[in-house]
Amino acid sequence: MKKVLNEFADKYFDEIVQTASEMIQIPSLSGKEKEMAEYTIKKMHALGYDEVIVDEFGSVTGVMRGTGGGKSIMFNCHLDVVDEGPHENWKYPPFSGAVAEGAIWGRGASDTKGTFAIQLYIPYILKQEQMMTKGDIYVVGVIHEESSGFGAMKMAAGGFKTDYAVMGEATENDLAIACRGRVGIEVVITGRSCHASIPHEGINPFEFLGPFLLALKDYKVSENPVYGSSLITATRISSSEAGTNVIPNAIRLSLDYRSVPGETNESIIAQLNDIAQKTCKADGVNVEITPAYIPISCYTGATGQGLMGEPPYSIDEDSETVQTARAALEEVFGRKINVKPWPFATDSGHFSQIGVNVIGYSPAEVIKCHTVEDNILLDMLRDGIAGNLALAKALCD
Repeated sequence: MKKVLNEFADKYFDEIVQTASEMIQIPSLSGKEKEMAEYTIKKMHALGYDEVIVDEFGSVTGVMRGTGGGKSIMFNCHLDVVDEGPHENWKYPPFSGAVAEGAIWGRGASDTKGTFAIQLYIPYILKQEQMMTKGDIYVVGVIHEESSGFGAMKMAAGGFKTDYAVMGEATENDLAIACRGRVGIEVVITGRSCHASIPHEGINPFEFLGPFLLALKDYKVSENPVYGSSLITATRISSSEAGTNVIPNAIRLSLDYRSVPGETNESIIAQLNDIAQKTCKADGVNVEITPAYIPISCYTGATGQGLMGEPPYSIDEDSETVQTARAALEEVFGRKINVKPWPFATDSGHFSQIGVNVIGYSPAEVIKCHTVEDNILLDMLRDGIAGNLALAKALCD
């Protein structure tokens, strides 16, 4: 199997490099993924997918049916990229898809278009080579990952579920099995507005903000063997009034919470509400604490509210899923495969929370993501082809 899969990687390498380069040449900021989605749909049809589905928000799913009797798997990447910034800061133009110096260059090369090009070809290669998996293979490109994880959130909330998922965020051809979560939290303290010259006629919410902020040091954070403790940080304060001679009716405090596996948004907010009850308890004062949402506009015309953040994710290193995946990769590469967490939030938690066995695998490098050095090394991409083929066979069969 090792020899065969590596031969397939060599055979289809040039096609996949070309596909990755073409994808990178398509600017696809969050909410503006239409051209990238159309490219993906066209490519899936050209590769002979049995079914291509576009949901109302614009995420694209291609299905290649297995031979029967196996487990289903999702290979998942995102169609959107972050802003490229000033073009003069790039060695190669950010939407050139240049193949140079042993790499493919451009915005999204490492996050996640280089990996997505590989994923698109996985079921095609297996079918072409008479090695199609028993289980069905789903290849998914979601929208609005960079802004809020909105596309994956909607897919998971709508009940889209496979037995396994391979998330294509950068792992350097190792396995990722956990990531921190993030949630933005809004704390609104409401009092009663009045002229600043007669403050006794109003209720100043700033008088209650101070004790609340000081009490945050007593917040009981959660502990995790991989990440240590969760983190809570105040990041912004705004007032309901523009003037400086007005006692505001309300003030808004923004908190950034970095969660660890095992925590939920509900448990976080419940503890913050307990703190508010102790520090802001007075007649005429009201405190509302909610997760922060941002307005989402999709290229399909659909709109919604995206949670500012992503849920945490983890899977046991000793689980059958991880051990099977690790063994498959070690066989095809002939080396030890490291098992590690991602240092950033991913869409993984949306799917793991509904019972999907999620792992992360990609030939891209974390250090390249969101930088002007955004590229994916050709040698690592070539290994990534063999690695993804190995994961499909090991898990689906």
